[in-house]
Formats: sequence, C-alpha cells, structure tokens
Amino acid sequence: MSRNGESDGSDDHGRDVGADTRKQLRGILRRTGLRENELLEPLAAELRQRGCRPRKAWRLANEFTQQEVAEEFNRLMGKASAPMKAARISEYESWPGLRGASRSRPRPTVDALRILATIYRTSWDQLVDTADLDCMPRTDRVAFRTELARRCTTLPRMAGGAVPGEMIPFVGRERQVAELRQRIERHLENGGPAVHVVNGLAGIGKTALVRCVVDAHADRYPDGLIWEDLHGHTAGRTPRTAADVLEQLLLKIGVAPETIDSGAERRGHRWRDEIRGHRLLIVFDNALDSRHVLPLLPGARDCLVIITSRRRLTGLAGAAAPLQLDPMTMAEAEEFFLELSHLPADYDVGAVRRILDTAGRLPLAIRLIAGQIAHGGEDMLAALAAEFDSLAEGLRQAPDDRAAESVADHILDRFAAEGETLRAAFELSYQRLPDPELRRVVRLLGWFPGPEITSGTLAPMAAVSEPTAGTFIHRISEVGFLDRAKRLPEPSAPTREPRPTRPVGPVRYRIHDVTRLFSRAQADLEDTSSERAAAMARLVRHCLGIARQAGVPRPFDIAGSFPTPSPRDTDPVAAAARDWLTTEREMLLGCIRVAGSGSDFGELARLLGSHLSTLGYWSDARWLFVRALDSTRGRGDRLTECDILYELGTVHRRACDYDTAAKCFEEARTIAVRLGDQLRTACALWGYAEVTRHIGDYHPASRAYLDALAIARLLENPKFEGSNLRGLGHLERTRGERETAHDYYLAALGIAGQIGDRYSLGWSLWGLGLITRDTGDLDIARAQLADAHGIAVEMADALLEADALRGLGQIACDVRDLDAAQEFFADSMDIARRNRDPHGEADALRALAGLVSEVGPQWRVCDFLGKALARYQSMGVRIAEQVRVELEQAVLRCARNQVRIPEQVREDLLALGVTV
Repeated sequence: MSRNGESDGSDDHGRDVGADTRKQLRGILRRTGLRENELLEPLAAELRQRGCRPRKAWRLANEFTQQEVAEEFNRLMGKASAPMKAARISEYESWPGLRGASRSRPRPTVDALRILATIYRTSWDQLVDTADLDCMPRTDRVAFRTELARRCTTLPRMAGGAVPGEMIPFVGRERQVAELRQRIERHLENGGPAVHVVNGLAGIGKTALVRCVVDAHADRYPDGLIWEDLHGHTAGRTPRTAADVLEQLLLKIGVAPETIDSGAERRGHRWRDEIRGHRLLIVFDNALDSRHVLPLLPGARDCLVIITSRRRLTGLAGAAAPLQLDPMTMAEAEEFFLELSHLPADYDVGAVRRILDTAGRLPLAIRLIAGQIAHGGEDMLAALAAEFDSLAEGLRQAPDDRAAESVADHILDRFAAEGETLRAAFELSYQRLPDPELRRVVRLLGWFPGPEITSGTLAPMAAVSEPTAGTFIHRISEVGFLDRAKRLPEPSAPTREPRPTRPVGPVRYRIHDVTRLFSRAQADLEDTSSERAAAMARLVRHCLGIARQAGVPRPFDIAGSFPTPSPRDTDPVAAAARDWLTTEREMLLGCIRVAGSGSDFGELARLLGSHLSTLGYWSDARWLFVRALDSTRGRGDRLTECDILYELGTVHRRACDYDTAAKCFEEARTIAVRLGDQLRTACALWGYAEVTRHIGDYHPASRAYLDALAIARLLENPKFEGSNLRGLGHLERTRGERETAHDYYLAALGIAGQIGDRYSLGWSLWGLGLITRDTGDLDIARAQLADAHGIAVEMADALLEADALRGLGQIACDVRDLDAAQEFFADSMDIARRNRDPHGEADALRALAGLVSEVGPQWRVCDFLGKALARYQSMGVRIAEQVRVELEQAVLRCARNQVRIPEQVREDLLALGVTV
C-alpha cells in the first residue's frame, strides 16, 4: 500500500502495474530515444492496456500518489486548505463504477478533469473513456467533443516568427515541393536529418518554396514555427549577427529579455538549453554562409531546421544533402507567367517562350516582366519579345563573349557582378516607366532604410505630397518593383517581448532585396551623392518631426519617478505619433544606421530610444542612445550628452542591469558638475542612488541621496526633495533602521500632500505601511498599503501596484488568512511579469516561498526560492546571497523530512549550484 492507502501493486483487474513493472515499461520506452516528457502518453496507454482506468493510468505514468495529486489539486485551485482529499481522487479514478452506481458516487466534473490534466501534463479528454462518456451528462459530452476537436485542429505557437506573407501565387516546383515534404515526413517519422538547406540564386524562389511547404506542415510541430530572415544578401543591410538573431530567438520562445546574457556564445548555450525537449519548425532564411548560421542551430533532434542561402553551405556537418533550386522548367515558367500577365487563351506562345528564355526562367524576372504585360496589355507582348531578342544579342556580343552559353547564364553572370542582378529584366521595367519621376522613385528605393514603404515615408524622400507618393507607389508596384505586404495575425505565443498592435494606416509595400540592389545600382549611375544625402536628410527630418510630437519628456522632468511614466493618450496627436514610431520601428532603426552624424540624426536616435524603452525594446533603446551619444560627443554638446547618459542609465535600470546603469549616472553627474548645472547633477545623483540601493551598496547610495537632497532644497524644488527623502526612507527601511526610515517617509508624505504629488504620496504610504506592519499595528498598515494600492491603480504605476499587493499579502499571512495571501502574491507576480519587472517577480516568488513553508508541499519552497535566486543573481544584487542561504536550508529540510523534490526542480537547483 502507498502512504495514502491506495494500492499501487496491482491494477483494477489484478494485473501487475506496480512500481517495478512501471520502471520496466519506462525503461523500454526510454530505449527508443523518448525523453521523460515524451514517454508519458505511451506509458499511460500501456497502463490502460493492462486494465487501468485512464485517470489512474495517467497518475501512475507521472509516478504520483493520490495524496500528492490531492495536494497539487488544492494548490492549483488557489486554496491550499481546499477539501480535496486522496480518497476523493480514488473515487474519481474508479467512477462510474458498477452500472447504476454512478449517480450515488462523486463524479469528476469537467473543471476537475481540467485541473487533473494540468497535473498530469495532458489534455482532459485523455482522462475520459467510454465508460465515463456513457454516464456523463449531455453538457459534459458536448464539452468532450469540443475539446477533442480543438486539440486535433489548433496549432499551438511557442514562437513569434510567422511565415512571411506573399500575395504572388505559388506555381510549379512539384518535384522540389515533394522532395522537401518527404524530408520533413522522414524527420517526423523516424528522426531523419534535422537540418536541410535550400540553395539557389537570388530571385530563384527559395523563400517561396519553403513558404509553401511550411504552410502545409507547420501544424505537425506542436511547439510552433520560427521564421528568421538573416539578411545575408539583403542590399543595404549587413548580415544579422549571431548575437542579434539569438536574442530574437530567445525572446520568441518566451525568455524574459532582462535575463538574456550578452554575447553570441552565451546566448547560443541558452538557446540550445531552452529549446531542448521542444518540437519546432525553424526557418533561417537568406543565410550568408555556414559560419553565419552555425551558431543558431538548436542541436535538438526534434526540431527541424530549414535554411535558404545563395551559397552552398558546405560547412554544416550533419546536414542533409542540399536541395538545389534551379530555374523553372519551361512549363512551370510559362504557367507562372500566364498566371500573372492575364493573357488571353490565344496568346503568342513563341513570344512568351522567347521572353522566358531571355529571363532565364527565374521567378523574380518572370514576375517583373509579366507585371508589365498585365499593366500594358497584350499589345506589349510582341514588343517585349523583340526587345528581349535584342537584349540577348547584346549579351552574346559583350566583351567577355560566350555565345555558346545560354542567355540565362549571361543573366546569372550579371547577377553575380555587384549590382547587375537580373539586370535585363530590371532595366527593361525601369526604362518602360513613362514618367522620369517614377524612375527617380525607383532609384530612391535603393536608399530607403526599411523593409516596407508607404506613401507617408516615400513622400519626404521624393519631396512630393503624400497623395502623389501613393500614386507613384501604386504605379511602380504594378510593374513589379514592389509587392504589397500581407499582414499575418500575431501568433499566440508565450513571450515577454511586447507585441503592439499595428494601427490602421496606409497600405504597406515590401521592397525585395534584388529590387533594392538594382535601384541602388541605378541611383549610382544617375544620381549624385549630394542628391542621395538630401533625400535621406528629408526623411530624417520628417521622422524627427513626428518623433517630436510624441511627447517624450526631458530627463530632468521625470527624475524622481521610476519607471518613466508612459505618456497618457489624452493628446490624439501625441498618441498618433507614438503609434507611428512603433509601426515604423524597423524603418527608423534603418534611418539611424545609414544617416550621418548631424544634430537631427542624434535627436531622432534619442527620441526613438526614449519611446522604444517604454515598450520594452531595451536592446534597441540602448543601441539608439549609444548612437545619439556618439553624435552628440562629435558636436561637443555636453548638455545633451549629459541628458542622453541619464536616459541610457535609465534604460539599463529598466533592464535591471544595475552596474552599467550606475556607470552611466556617474558619468552624467561628472558632466553636470563641470557644467555647473545643479539640477542635472541632482538628477544624476538620484539615479545613481537608486541603482546602488537596489544592488545593496547602501553607503554610496545614502551619500548620493543626501547630496541630491541638499541640492533639491537649495533649488527650492519640493518635488525632487520629496523623491530623495522617499529614497532615503527605502534605504533605511532595508537596512533595518525603522525609526529613521519612518521619519523620512513622513517628511516625503508631507511634501507630497502639499504639492499634490500622487506618485510620491503612493510610495511614501507604501513605505510607511511596511514599517507599521513591522511594529505590529496591522490594521493601520493594511489601510496604508490599501491606499498606496489605490493610488497605483489610479496612476497605472505597475511597480507600486505589485509592491503594494505583496505588502497586503504579507499582512494576510500575519493574520493567517493564507488564501488571501496567496491571491495577493499571485497577483503581484502576474503584474511584475506583464511589466517585465524581474526584481518584482523575484520578490513575489520569495514571498510565495514563505507562504508555502506555512502550508503546502515543502518542495515548492525550494522551487519558488530557486526561481527567485535565478532572477536575483541575473541582476547582480546582494540579496541573492541571503536567498541562496534560505534555499539551501529549505533543501536540507526536504532531505530531513524525506520530501521528494521533482526532477525538473532538482535540475534547476543544480544549475544554480545548489546541492540537492
């Protein structure tokens, strides 16, 4: 008998399913290569075959006792003292029992089955058999049918990389499609090669082929799809670095941005660790070479990786033989041409095939040429064929005459010769444009800094009105120079990287990399460098004008409050500007990459960095502030340099990179002192004090607060005076100096009340509430914290809201209202997670550990403290040392009391260096 009275030595019909038998079955399944999480379903099926009902089979497959299931059931219900008992779990497992007895026995409801499914790591329909269905009420049977249909049809998404949209129909390539599908099937069925490369020239259709196959197979990989464009051969962009791509990969699988280390090697290790045990379909599009993609490979055999590249990636050991994509067959090319050109049934077959021969049967060239015919009508066909004949003759008479080779070879040679990509097709499309202004717009595409263009972003570059720019875009898209971008819905994936909804705006058009290459080469021939510089300067000024409308505050306006309050959308102009900055993020980043070092460039970088930092794009914000800093230093503008350093310190603080933040604030203070700017000096001192306090360096933090306080009083700035008094209160409270902290908080509270500073009022009440709780006056403490929480909700201050809830939870613990305490702590952690606040999340986890130590499975204390320690360590704060001691003590208690720590928790603790 097990410790809760259940028998685990034989099943319902007497056949042996005891621990030894289960161990033997588990070993057989493991020898097939299955991991622990993969063998649960087949093991449960084997136990059912041996006579176990489904709920018992899944419990035994997880090696849980009925008592453990009951405890976990109560925890998931959010009520540690809930009445679920082991005996009730036993009744659920045997229900409905003998015919006619089901009405008198406790029935597992759908809600109960869902909780059990969470515990057993399955779906609740797996816990039901026909005996259950025969006795279930009709509503439960309908729910079962709905759940089964949902599980069989829904594509869960772990990743954020959707398949790039395309409005051009996919035609032909039947052999290549079949080959790639067979490779995927072999990988799914028997673990065939996990890495596959599609080779071919630009414009050959590599991305289109992979898109077609991925669309049909994405649902076979339950953890979702990741698609990353590596920009290996994207005109005007350097190939993406491994560190950049790995950061995005980690974000897309739900890794918190503040926990991602710098450096490709460390990110690569993290990527491979996180992806282990998952089954994903991953596409790395447009790789430069083997070295470009090697650091990105997950090394997980259950993940299928498809890579596209112009080059043969011979350095990928273990990859399957490359799938070489050649020009279309004549039949495929003709079908593709007709699909796009809309020619009548009696079209001139000879003319079409001569055009296709000259185009080399390359999909991109075909699309451009067919676009002209669709635009100009059937009459253009003969003229185009004659012109292509002439072009082919010209190629045969080139200085490096190779008349024996095909026209396609000549076109491909041009493609490989820096700027001559598919030159024949592009040149023809370009010269066919009737208006010189249209040709100028095509040339401008070569310098446009983003992947997508709109009438609003083309207008300033071309120095025309937005309606005129819209007309230009429409006309050049008709002949194939632009593709209308297709917007796909955002996938539902667990992620902490913000995914703001794109506002409805002008139609967006995608610029193909080969189009950009041709456009830039043509611009080099026809335009001067000053004309190109003027176009970029106009675009930067346009972007800067919008950025200035976004209401980004000056650093010294917001010093004393953290995080930087997000601007309220009361001003529709400012709200629209912020939406535009978010939507055009990639284009704006491109502007900063290619723009010069003037004041407009530096200001745009700073304003965009400030905006993106409020959305959680901390990597982008840091890079932008560094670029702005370089620009400012080049001009010798020390005042602006000081402000940028303050903002850079703030964004590092938002990411909990406290050490770097402290250095930025110190440098800002040095500049402010040299300038004799006391307000900026005080702001930098306050920022430095805040981050050093969080680190645990209390002496320098105290000195900085006091210096800033003295300046605030000298400047007669009561708001900033209150901020420093409040900071000193936080510091002294943390050091255990309650009376001193109480005095500081009261002084800050008085100032806040006098000047109507709701932010300072809320945080001062929070600090007073914690101190009052320590003195034992719980009713007053609860009222103070409740008032602080109300102010936090009113001001949308997520940090204060989370901290106030945690304080209320601690008071609930004091009065033994453990259900309320758990709810407070859970809400606090949820807010911290949603706002990407690792410090608040760690504090909530530590509080939950204290609660569980009172009531609940003791191994959960280790789990919560381990998660808290991981977060504290990543921030480099000294409280991590204390939490490590608490964790080691909790592990020892589990050992003394013979409490089993689950395997995953043990692995997590070992990774932290904790002996289990």
